[in-house]
Amino acid sequence: MIVSPADSAAAVVRRRTDGRQDRITLLRATAIIAVGYGAGAALQSTYVYATLVPEWLAVPISARLGANAVAVVVLVGVLAVLQAHRTRPWPWTALCIAAAAVVAGMARYLAQLAFGVYDEPSAATRDAEVLSGFLLGAISAGLGMWTVATRRTARARTRAATRDAVHVELALKALEQEEIRVRRAVAEGLHGTLQSKMILIDARLGDVLSRAQALDEGDAESLAWVRRELDEAREIDVRQMSRLLYPERVELGLVPALRALLGRIPASVATRLTVSDAVRAIDDPTDSVLTLSERLLAIRVVEEAVTNALKHGPASSITVTLDVAQDVLHVSVLNDGELYVPATAGAPSGTQQLSTRLSFVGGRLALTPGPEKGARLEAWLPLGAGAE
Repeated sequence: MIVSPADSAAAVVRRRTDGRQDRITLLRATAIIAVGYGAGAALQSTYVYATLVPEWLAVPISARLGANAVAVVVLVGVLAVLQAHRTRPWPWTALCIAAAAVVAGMARYLAQLAFGVYDEPSAATRDAEVLSGFLLGAISAGLGMWTVATRRTARARTRAATRDAVHVELALKALEQEEIRVRRAVAEGLHGTLQSKMILIDARLGDVLSRAQALDEGDAESLAWVRRELDEAREIDVRQMSRLLYPERVELGLVPALRALLGRIPASVATRLTVSDAVRAIDDPTDSVLTLSERLLAIRVVEEAVTNALKHGPASSITVTLDVAQDVLHVSVLNDGELYVPATAGAPSGTQQLSTRLSFVGGRLALTPGPEKGARLEAWLPLGAGAE
């Protein structure tokens, strides 16, 4: 795989950002944990041990807190200098933690001497204080590194999920483009090559029928029947299939394509197309915002609603409404057919497949009863879900 300079630069920036965030996480978590341990140790020394050795009450708690604060600062500083946050083999990380804890333990003991916590401590006292400081630093730094490791794991999972989502989106867009290409190719083949051949066959049959006197009556009638069926297949089946695959005027925009679709509905059914100004603005033929895949999907919604209205109606009127709000195209198709019956209205196959298709691009479909009778099919299609 070839990596472009831009991708390489982005990777460098990302690594630097990750390193900076890991360093902040390590130092912040270590400091917070160490401060908590240090404050607890200071309180314990002052109020618990003082009951056994009353002279210890003369040592102010601020001195013990100050010594522990010095240990925290030294611990965080050593971790920063050693860059313990960087990804390395775990023995090196353990060594960094141990080194920082040793230095912090020694600094804590020296600070105790400087702040007057001890005047002439015994060797046992010295060893106990240094060891406790070491343990405080090791535990705090270890938990800080665990926090960094947890953050790295979460970050890696988030990025992997993001990459997967991008791959799915790209695959979906590729499938949409392939579907559009196939639809266009098949529609052009039906409308062009197949229809031309059927016209030539029809012309040849016409020529034969013009010499019908050379044929007996039965053969002439059979040829006439074949010609009628062929003409009907060309006018209805081939053209209809071509329009279903690739609606006419779809290249001009969604509104022209829907006008052509509604214009093919029988005259006994009144049709109405209501388009908001927002839709007209994004469907301007000179600068359309709607992609070809979005137009095809919106037209498919109207086709499904019209089919259901004619099949389960019969409807006497069909109203199509288009609107857009917050980058979501709203398509509503209302018919005044028979009373809405969930078991039969929109019947499972076509409507369910359309609902699944919409869900792939973040949209949704709803089939509900009309105000008095009939049904309303509504779709919400996020704009920008597909790319031309």
